[in-house]
Amino acid sequence: MKKIIFTLLLVLPLLTFGQKIKLKKGLLTIDGNAVAKVNDDTRNFYKFKTLDGEKVFDVAFKGLSASNLEGFQWLEMTSVDGKVTEIPYEVLMTSFNTTKLIVKLLSSKYELLDASGLKTDKIAAFFAQEREKLSDKYTKAVVSAKADAATRQKAIGAYNPHVKDNGTVVFGGSQGTKIVGKVIYQMNPNRTSYYVAKDLDGITVATASGCSTCTETTVKTYTDQEFSYDYGSKTMMTGRFSNSQAKIFIEELVGRGYKLGREAKTKGRELRNEKVKIAKENSINLYGVSGSATDKEGEVFEGTLYAIFEKLSLDESQTQSGIADIDAIDNYGKTVSVKYTNAKGRKRTKKLMAKQGASFCTEIEGEKACFYGMKTKGNALKKLSNAMSLGFNNSYFYKEVKEINGHQLLVKPGDKDIYVIKFKNKDAGFMIDGRNNEKASEAFSKFLKEDCKTLSEDIENNEFDLKNVENLINIIEEYDACK
Repeated sequence: MKKIIFTLLLVLPLLTFGQKIKLKKGLLTIDGNAVAKVNDDTRNFYKFKTLDGEKVFDVAFKGLSASNLEGFQWLEMTSVDGKVTEIPYEVLMTSFNTTKLIVKLLSSKYELLDASGLKTDKIAAFFAQEREKLSDKYTKAVVSAKADAATRQKAIGAYNPHVKDNGTVVFGGSQGTKIVGKVIYQMNPNRTSYYVAKDLDGITVATASGCSTCTETTVKTYTDQEFSYDYGSKTMMTGRFSNSQAKIFIEELVGRGYKLGREAKTKGRELRNEKVKIAKENSINLYGVSGSATDKEGEVFEGTLYAIFEKLSLDESQTQSGIADIDAIDNYGKTVSVKYTNAKGRKRTKKLMAKQGASFCTEIEGEKACFYGMKTKGNALKKLSNAMSLGFNNSYFYKEVKEINGHQLLVKPGDKDIYVIKFKNKDAGFMIDGRNNEKASEAFSKFLKEDCKTLSEDIENNEFDLKNVENLINIIEEYDACK
């Protein structure tokens, strides 16, 4: 525990604190004023009394060590009537005198005493407060840490890793023949040494950084795990490769489950697949959902649907390969694939296109959802964007929001600000996107002029806010009545 205390003191900034704490022959003074008597004759035990010698509370310094790098320190405090509470031990000033450090903590943070003396009311409130039992918490942490250390040692013993003079890592000790990787010694331009552990695929499994004047070595692995170890002078890095230091590095890795070989590639694939799974779950895309798809002739295919509306934040190779051809942004939302069983009992996969007027329905969160493929008017900017990327197909699948006598209000999947109104007597729908209301109204008015003059004029006069869904439904109702 002394090592831990000393380290804490060394890293403290050399600041000047307001209080001047002195302890001489059991008399505690703060800023020159006598405030209490403190008996610290017993190691790690401190008795606080009034100047008249009446007991106020006792303080016991406690500590547990989980490893040569991790330790826990706290104060167990007992009131005059036997109440016990525990607080973390914190160093708030520069001093090698533990008694002064404790006084500083009790005065500055807990306000149990100051230059005017002991604070009776503060002391009573302090002991009345319920606190976490740190001794139990730290004991559990130490037990867990020691169990982890024992598990690591067991793994090390099972594989018995060894590093040869040329950096080759083998399992089975110095006579082992199973090569699993290599350790390479390197040095930064600033002369800082580090070791790199590579597996059989040349993948960097971990990097160990240290220095010639410090014993602690920090390791970062390819899974972003970071840990440290300290074996005293054995881990003080020199200006050359040391197979003994490299062996400690490998042992620490093996003890934590890193076995080199070809594990990183397999693990990386598993991590990538997990990321793909999560990305799919969070996307608006449909992967393997039950439903039906209808082609342009009206033939219905019951089965499993796949529709890709947006790009996952991953490699495209990790999406539904072979189900939908997603190789350019123009393809998103343009196709639906259905896996079904034909009349002969044979499994088939059919891809239907939005530009051919296909549609499909499924259930999303317990509600029926239908998507209709169509081309649209009023989206000149999108058409220009597609043309520039050599994609001239401007038909997409849109989700139906409302249907009135064959007239539809639809929304673009994944974009609640883009709506499409499709009238049953027109081949194309009209897109209402991010344009300002005046420009959108002008274009929409022209789209309707030949079919419903009064409605067209009202839209042209900006009587409808086209970004309001209720207004869009009203337009469909008035258009239906107009016919």
